[in-house]
Amino acid sequence: MASQLLVFLIKKNIINMATDINKKIQILANKFQIGEFQDVLKKSSILLKKYPKNDFLWNLAGMCFQRKRDNLNAIKSFNKAINSNPKNNSAKNNLAISLKNNKEYLKAKEILVTLLKENPNYLNAIVNLANLKNETYFFDDAIEYYNQALKIKEDLPEIYLNISNILQINNKMDQAKEKLFKALEFNKNFTIADQNLSMLLNYKNEENNEHLNSMLNKIKNDQLNDNQKLYLHFALGKAFEDRKDFDNSSNHFKIGNQIRSEKIQSRLDYYKKLSKDLKEYFLKIDFEKTRKFNDRKKIFILGLPRSGTTLLERIVSSHSKVTSVSEVGFVHDQITNNIIEEGSFSQNLADTFIKLDLDTSFNKHLDCFNIKGHTVIDKTLVNFWYIGFLKIFFPNSKIIHSYRNSKDNCLSIYKNLFPSNETWLYSQKEIGEYYLIYNDLMNFWNKLFKDQIYNSKYEDLINDTENQTRKIIKFCDLEWDDKCLNHHKQNSPIKTLSINQANQPIYKTSINSSKFYEKQLAEMYSILNKLP
Repeated sequence: MASQLLVFLIKKNIINMATDINKKIQILANKFQIGEFQDVLKKSSILLKKYPKNDFLWNLAGMCFQRKRDNLNAIKSFNKAINSNPKNNSAKNNLAISLKNNKEYLKAKEILVTLLKENPNYLNAIVNLANLKNETYFFDDAIEYYNQALKIKEDLPEIYLNISNILQINNKMDQAKEKLFKALEFNKNFTIADQNLSMLLNYKNEENNEHLNSMLNKIKNDQLNDNQKLYLHFALGKAFEDRKDFDNSSNHFKIGNQIRSEKIQSRLDYYKKLSKDLKEYFLKIDFEKTRKFNDRKKIFILGLPRSGTTLLERIVSSHSKVTSVSEVGFVHDQITNNIIEEGSFSQNLADTFIKLDLDTSFNKHLDCFNIKGHTVIDKTLVNFWYIGFLKIFFPNSKIIHSYRNSKDNCLSIYKNLFPSNETWLYSQKEIGEYYLIYNDLMNFWNKLFKDQIYNSKYEDLINDTENQTRKIIKFCDLEWDDKCLNHHKQNSPIKTLSINQANQPIYKTSINSSKFYEKQLAEMYSILNKLP
């Protein structure tokens, strides 16, 4: 009788314990839904000490790290979830996402393919495999998987957005617009579709009044969250600029930038110190002793956003022996993962880093992409920070720096919405200050590597396209190819905010556009006036 009572009490305790943990997990899940990731991580860590095999908690912790862009800890957490419960498909799918985010494409693909063999209709895995294919330039495969997802669930506006982006990349603008309108049919408040549409439409044409009016009506909706408003304000800024209404245009850009910058911490002090540290470090480097001479041919196009890099990429990648992987980010990721310690540049880590065979690992990374065995363009803009490392690891490569009138460049940054969370992109003052840091560092690199960097001025490229293009192609040690003068007719894909502009013939309307905003952007322009 006593033993029966004991068994009963044990069972009851287990049930109560399970109920207790489930309640706590539900609370944490609710906190996750409203974005309280740090609090969820703190409390899940406490619970995991008591329940170290709870796969749901490990999966939840991994998703928090994922949202915080901490890929390594996310991967660790998802692996622990899977070790605790090998049948946790959600954790496997999430692991694949984090591996993709960490650019471990082959591992991510293997997980997703296995998941879909076991469950062909696993919607999340289908979408994530499509995203992976999209990111690695297998666009036909990506669209096939996206369409497969829509057969399972039609009302997924994000899928129509992704398909639209691929269509834009491949210069199918009319079809791209159709997909964005389709997304809005399923969710009228999916305002990122409005913002994407604004980049494809010209609002000086009356035929687009309907879309403009719909956005003006939407912006009055108090139920919209900040992100929804953010996309609308940038879209409306573009629309009013098309109509030459620069006061209304600048007002919407101002509000949009304020929304974005309020949630981001400034890193200007970090960039000032990084510039100083890099200059000190590379003045001491013996390049003859450190250079690696085993790299296959690469072309690095770099500079600030909206400086003409996409046009350059389009022109050079039109060459029959050149393929672009756009902003692949490999070098940046390797440097930030290996020589940046607690937000600071470490010279000791840098000394260790330059002993690595970065070229071989880069080539292996490129093998994941749908590219031919040609000369490869890497258009990762932030590589201007790392020109010293590029000259060590890829001495046979060509570096092309794109720049333009500082006020035009900074205006274009200010009025565009970027996927990056860098606060300097969304503040007049910080855009101006960042430009000064960038300009100073580029002056340093040009002095250090005389004649080894091709500085392409956007205005010269626009006004004297053939002559400048011939100079660039010669600098790249390529034979002349007439296709380079017909870049807008080529099918080479590009991933950038400037897709629409790059797929057009050369135009000059963006030159000296800053004059229309002299009053509205006086703070930023006054900083730029300090340039030597």
